[in-house]
Amino acid sequence: MYITITTIIFFIIIISALIFYISIKLFYKKSSNSIPVEYLQSMNYLLAEQHDKALDTFMSMVSVNQDTAETHIILGNLFRNRGEVDRAIRIHQNLIARPGLEIKVKQECSLELAKDYLKSGFLDRAESIFKRLASEVEKPHEILSYLRDIYEQEKEWQKAIDTSIKIQSLSNEDLSDIISHYYCELVENELSINEENSLAAAKKFINKAFSYNKKSLRTLILLGDISFHGKNYTDALKKYMNIHEKYPNYTYLVLEKLKRTHERLNTRDNFLTFIKRLSGIANPMELYSNLNKDFPASMSSQEISDLYENEFDNGKVTLIQLSKYLELINKNRIAFDNQSLNNIRKCLQNYASNEKEHKCINCGFNSINHFWQCPSCQKWSSIKKSTLEASKVDHYVV
Repeated sequence: MYITITTIIFFIIIISALIFYISIKLFYKKSSNSIPVEYLQSMNYLLAEQHDKALDTFMSMVSVNQDTAETHIILGNLFRNRGEVDRAIRIHQNLIARPGLEIKVKQECSLELAKDYLKSGFLDRAESIFKRLASEVEKPHEILSYLRDIYEQEKEWQKAIDTSIKIQSLSNEDLSDIISHYYCELVENELSINEENSLAAAKKFINKAFSYNKKSLRTLILLGDISFHGKNYTDALKKYMNIHEKYPNYTYLVLEKLKRTHERLNTRDNFLTFIKRLSGIANPMELYSNLNKDFPASMSSQEISDLYENEFDNGKVTLIQLSKYLELINKNRIAFDNQSLNNIRKCLQNYASNEKEHKCINCGFNSINHFWQCPSCQKWSSIKKSTLEASKVDHYVV
């Protein structure tokens, strides 16, 4: 029997409502006060899934003290977690407007209201509240983390950097890798602008990125990009080759950059030699599919087929690379025979068990493309390259 998400959420609502009711009943029993009739009515409405009536009843309560305020906050959070952010906002706004509540209670409610705005996409409103609270509370670590997330979404990288540095100063959390990525984002921005002072700014930012993470693959790639944009192609080539030597599993990330650099240096033959040498230790289909190029014209059909045979036998191919293989068959660079058909069949069988080339080691997100930040969990440096092996479909190259 399958249980739907809606059913699970409904049971959570029921259990939460019962907890509210029992907690309130115990509190008023100890304090010898009667339970406000509004609470009983609102609980009945909540259990009956009449959320608007439950909400109106809660908000119409004449008096709200420190203890009942906590119940309001929890109810608002419950609505937010269910995706009913508008109801959560109404509850939290109504509570903040109540006179006589302690400052800490209002701060807690303001924090939840900011989370409501954040979830509903009102980033400016959320940012305004988070900034105010960060200057008011004794331990703003959590609040600053929310601010940093907002700056990430808005791509305000310098603000994200400043906030991360402040978080580090207030806690033992090491954000060096994240800060390095933020500086890398600033580098890419400057290189995309390509104005008079952009190269100098990019160099300043890359030095900052490097100071926070000297082993960052992304930083090393951008060092080559900066040299390329500065027309120092010899130095760019040296830096890109450094990627291949230090991170051979990620050579594919700089293949196009290497090709482009060799073209500027008029050393394309050297690049083809490098590719032939690399084909002996890497996946040749991957190399040429990443370059979006055919094999050199000097290579015979049999030579190309021989390069592929080992890769097909090991199952280390992807659909993108298979597409390249089919393209070569269509161009008569590879013979369309029983062997090529068998290769295609083996590739599809292996690929059926895992259709993505990259996986997030934090949340399991799969993707064809490489990302420096996981689009799902927003974790930096968590996307790793996959190898599709028939016997080890869950093996990932780090």
